[in-house]
Amino acid sequence: MEESSLSRAPSRGGVNFLNVARTYIPNTKVECHYTLPPGTVPSASDWIGIFKVEAACVRDYHTFVWSSVPESAADGSPVHASVQFQASYLPKPGAQLYQFRYVNRQGRVCGQSPPFQFREPRPMDELVTLEETDGGSDILLVVPKATVLQNQLDESQQERNDLMQLKLQLEGQVTELRNQVQDLETALATARQEHAELMEQYKGLSRSHGELIEERDVLSRQQGDHVARILELEDDIQAISEKVLTKEVELDRVRDTVKALTREQEKLLGQLKEAQADKEQSEAELQMAQEENHRLNLELQEAKGRQEEQSAQAQRLKDKVAQMKDTLGQAQQRVAELEPLREQLRGAQELAASSQQKAALLGEELASAAGARDRTMAELHRSRLEVAGVNGRLAELSLHLKEEKSQWSKERAGLLQSVE
Repeated sequence: MEESSLSRAPSRGGVNFLNVARTYIPNTKVECHYTLPPGTVPSASDWIGIFKVEAACVRDYHTFVWSSVPESAADGSPVHASVQFQASYLPKPGAQLYQFRYVNRQGRVCGQSPPFQFREPRPMDELVTLEETDGGSDILLVVPKATVLQNQLDESQQERNDLMQLKLQLEGQVTELRNQVQDLETALATARQEHAELMEQYKGLSRSHGELIEERDVLSRQQGDHVARILELEDDIQAISEKVLTKEVELDRVRDTVKALTREQEKLLGQLKEAQADKEQSEAELQMAQEENHRLNLELQEAKGRQEEQSAQAQRLKDKVAQMKDTLGQAQQRVAELEPLREQLRGAQELAASSQQKAALLGEELASAAGARDRTMAELHRSRLEVAGVNGRLAELSLHLKEEKSQWSKERAGLLQSVE
């Protein structure tokens, strides 16, 4: 091999062949490295062939191997690959120039390498001397220069393969890190959006909290007014109750008076009935006496002629008439005595009527007071119901406010944790 220097030249068609030597030793495997441009999708039907430089058709290849398909490739980055040509299929040594060509599955040449030759190493001028230490003694080894260069090339290619694998791993890690960064940026944007939404919710909750506080203050003031109204109504009820109690006591006293007057009226009526009975009896006796007197007068007139004979009898009759006159005077006196009783009975009846009228007025006033008390009790009950409703509303608002504060605290803690 006259030239062993490695070159890296871009080839036409987009595919770059790397580390192409100017000469290769026959009967040794040849490794070909190449790079696919970004956006190229490799296929198992693509192949790399060794062509003569003057070959004009893809069928004029000397030998070929199928291209290798990488397992993964980062989007937007070149794809590195390599293939090996077995020694038994390589051209014979000579001055003919060859080149690698990359042919895709459609039969189109996508890239070609710089030209190279297959040449045997010359026996003497291609020998080199190597010094090797073995067990404390120096040994000189004479080996062909092509062998040394091939070993160095193999070592370089192995090192390059290792570097290429490391590069692929690093590119995969970089791609993975880029994906992680993109995911983190997306998560951060989502977290910022959620944070903005939570801030809006917090502002809304703050406004709702202010409105709830104002409503609670208004309800508290209304509750104070209701409590004051309830106290006032209770005082009114107490005053009305005391007044009703006083009226009831007065009504009981009037009722007792009416009962006493009724009993006295009944007693006076009994006495009046007895007096009337006595009067009627006296009047009847007086009538009988008058009739008797009239009859006696008639008899006296008839008996004038017999006055002398009947003087004794007339005297008796006069005595009897005098006695009847005394009885009539006593009866008239008893009738005169009954006149004050009639006046007293009339006054008792008037007093009873006045008492009954007063009792009716007191009953009406008591009924009005009872109605006012009932209305006051109904208003008190309604006020208590309103206060209970206000207290329930305050309890619901307080519970709702606590739940919203707890939910906001949980969402804020989750957002802070996700941001961290």
